[in-house]
Amino acid sequence: MILIQHTGLSGSGKTTLSINVQRELRKLGFKVEIIDGDVYREILCKDLGFSKEDRCENIRRLGFVGITLANNGVIVLLAAINPYEEVRKELKMKSSLVRTVWIDCDLETLKSRDTKGLYKRALLPESDPNKLKNLTGVNDPFEIPQEPDLIIRTGQETESQSTQNLLNFILSNIKAKEQDLKRPALFIGRWQPFHNGHKWLIDQKLKQGIPVLIAVREMEPDLNNPLTSYQTVEILKKMYENESVRIITIPNIESINLGRNVGYQVNEFTPPKYIETISATEIRRSIKEGSNEWKEKVDEKIHDLITKYLSV
Repeated sequence: MILIQHTGLSGSGKTTLSINVQRELRKLGFKVEIIDGDVYREILCKDLGFSKEDRCENIRRLGFVGITLANNGVIVLLAAINPYEEVRKELKMKSSLVRTVWIDCDLETLKSRDTKGLYKRALLPESDPNKLKNLTGVNDPFEIPQEPDLIIRTGQETESQSTQNLLNFILSNIKAKEQDLKRPALFIGRWQPFHNGHKWLIDQKLKQGIPVLIAVREMEPDLNNPLTSYQTVEILKKMYENESVRIITIPNIESINLGRNVGYQVNEFTPPKYIETISATEIRRSIKEGSNEWKEKVDEKIHDLITKYLSV
């Protein structure tokens, strides 16, 4: 689904926002997991210290878990300080599902909050045995993200505002990803005219929630193909307005050719007898003779256009 790798100083709100957003996303029916840096240091990464090398290795391990979950349809919130740009970029290069969110909060605000007492300890004299010597942003490096996908400024926003910003960002990315993944099913034809047999075929994909791309062959009108490409497109657009169908025109191709393993599924549907026997030729003949029998074989939404273009 998606992996959000947070980056930000201790106390900036990474875990709080993750918990808030997890709650809202689960209400919407999504699978959501939080990878909390503090928790995983006690289990998966308990052998690591706080050197640059160990901090980067920590993110690599958490990222591996996160990408695995994301590949299996889970929204993952990686809540860790994640201070080094090189490993952030490394994680994004491993998967297109990774997004970087900088939870930005100024140091003075963090010192005033100091929910864990870490800043107080980091500011103790060097001689004090309780002094914390590896607090990111005080006496350990934090590299500003160069191109984060989102910046949330928790020092300037309310918790509710920050939560909503992160939630909106995740939902918009999921929607965009879903649209990318839904490749359309292609149907190529003359559609002279479009009838219930054609509709049955296209419905086989639409019923699966798969969008459809209808290609109209550009042909010079003749006795067998009396509709122009423009007229056919107009009929199809009226037939499928407000549905997941796009109509295009293509040249009058000689053949359709595929190589091996090109990634396209080729389907051949066997319609029921009452559909299979529908003939566009018979429909045209019926219209020409002034009969209304053809109307049973064509969706009523396009009766008017077909009558308009084929009754002359």
